[in-house]
Amino acid sequence: MFSAANEEQWEIIKETIDSSDYYILIIGKRYGSVIEDGPDAGMSYTEKEYRYAKRIGLPILAYIKKDEVITANNVDTDPEKVKKLQTFKDDVTKGREVKWFSSTEELGKEVSLSLHKEIDRGKRPGWIRSDSVDIEKSLSEIVELSRQNRGLQEENKRLSIALEKCRGAYDRRPNLDITLASTKADDDEHQDFYNRDEIILIEEDGVVHLKQKTISTEKEMSKFLPISWRDIPPDIKNRINELDIKNYNAELPSKDEVEKYLQSYITYLRIMENGVPITIFVNNLGTSKATDVSVTIEFPDAVRVFDLDDIIGMPKPEAPKLPKNPINEAYKRLNQERSHALNIPLFSDWGGINNSSYISPIAYSPFRNGNTIYSYIEIEDNIVEIGQTQGIVHTKSDYFTGAYVVPFCKGEYEAKITLMCAEYQDPEETTIKLVVE
Repeated sequence: MFSAANEEQWEIIKETIDSSDYYILIIGKRYGSVIEDGPDAGMSYTEKEYRYAKRIGLPILAYIKKDEVITANNVDTDPEKVKKLQTFKDDVTKGREVKWFSSTEELGKEVSLSLHKEIDRGKRPGWIRSDSVDIEKSLSEIVELSRQNRGLQEENKRLSIALEKCRGAYDRRPNLDITLASTKADDDEHQDFYNRDEIILIEEDGVVHLKQKTISTEKEMSKFLPISWRDIPPDIKNRINELDIKNYNAELPSKDEVEKYLQSYITYLRIMENGVPITIFVNNLGTSKATDVSVTIEFPDAVRVFDLDDIIGMPKPEAPKLPKNPINEAYKRLNQERSHALNIPLFSDWGGINNSSYISPIAYSPFRNGNTIYSYIEIEDNIVEIGQTQGIVHTKSDYFTGAYVVPFCKGEYEAKITLMCAEYQDPEETTIKLVVE
């Protein structure tokens, strides 16, 4: 097949394989001529042919001569070539049906049978003789297709002009977008809870930065530690004995009880100290009013969102019951004796503090439910759903409060946003980048 053309030898082989319907590989007793230079130096042309045919998906029929019928004549003596031949055989037989032959006659028979079966199994393009084609008919069809193509091009141009006119008529449309910000409280009583600029920060690039504060349970955990005689202050050592300490330590909650409580307590602290009430602004950046607005925000698992009402009513986890601390009891007796001696009423006789007069700093949300009775906000399964039926005028915004965001894990995340209004044909989706530091 090789000619005196200027093309490289491999290019001629490649063109031949590309024009073939099947690739028949026959492996005998020699590795074959090898490529002298380049990236495939040392590889035989036959193996390179095989790899190329395999890569382009050409059907491959492989035939290998049986080892027991191979004589010593014309066998590779170079150990390197012998090794490469065996490796080549192993690759060909892997995952493929291979025919083994012992003679020329047997090879011819196997090739004939296998090729006919392969042709029946899947048709290949083959070659078409020029006298089997109606040239006049083909030319006529080409002319007709050219005419149709010109007509379609003209129709496409006409429709493009019409579409541009339609776009001009519909340029006035809403363009919804959202932004997040910390909810601000006007009264001093709620400053510590609402105005947490150290937790959430919106930068000009539109990225929401959330900051985690360090949570410590050291003070809470110290309540459940056993005491020893060294922990007793000198002024009450004469009021406590070793048995009191032993009994106290024996009645302390178990390690499992304490660990379970501390885990729930850590979660509680993260929610109460790392969370921040947020205001969600729905902005209309378009040129016409948006009506029947609905927005869905899906937060990632690393950033949890709660209903503010649930946070307001969230109780502190109940701690395991502690026995009476002998140190506290000793001081109580000491204070009673001193009060009796000085004729001073005990604290309990004053009536104590009226707990009902205490107002939780998070029990009041001045912006709850937005600025119109036509709005709503619902929070469930880490998803915020917002609705607004009155409409948002172009270049204006509406805001919604009642969401409480808590970062749990440091990293970069995305919240998925779905925006819809009566003027949209389909919902629009976007994302907000959340960075927890």
